[in-house]
Amino acid sequence: MALRAFIALDLPEEAKNVLFRFVEKERVKYPQGKWVRKEHFHITLAFFPALPEHHVKDIQNLLEELSTSFPPYHAYLRELGTFPSWQRVRVLWMGLDEEGKRRTRNLAEAVFLGLRAIGIPCEEEKGEFVPHVTLARFRVPLRLERTSFSDWSPLPITLGEIGFFESILKPSGPVYRKLVYIPLKG
Repeated sequence: MALRAFIALDLPEEAKNVLFRFVEKERVKYPQGKWVRKEHFHITLAFFPALPEHHVKDIQNLLEELSTSFPPYHAYLRELGTFPSWQRVRVLWMGLDEEGKRRTRNLAEAVFLGLRAIGIPCEEEKGEFVPHVTLARFRVPLRLERTSFSDWSPLPITLGEIGFFESILKPSGPVYRKLVYIPLKG
């Protein structure tokens, strides 16, 4: 059997609360978006649309090994971004400051190399990895202006836990089940 799963950095609860308050204000202006629930805020490092179940232990071992090389680190949730562009928004997200991006990319690269070494392909290593927290998805692309969103002040966070989650698709939206959760302790 195959799992829909992902490896991610979890956000501190207070950061999730602040992001949720921001999302609550913006959802009123853009009701056509599918806005992410508070408990689902995270920074995806690797996504697996159909991961064979026997790889769960391999990924747990990889994350335990990597956690000893990477300490918790500070970053800022700094500014809004979009995929693919502000003229055709499909995904609205909150990105990290430059130092946070650099450290998260280093961790992601170690995850990609580790996955490749144990024979598990992942989508994220194919293009430029952009560390972000997804806030909303739009089925029909929108043209948006960055300035149309409420003021956002950079939010300091500590990223210190890496997890492996199963994503179970339901009609009401995905449900995330934590399979592995490891503190960074490098």
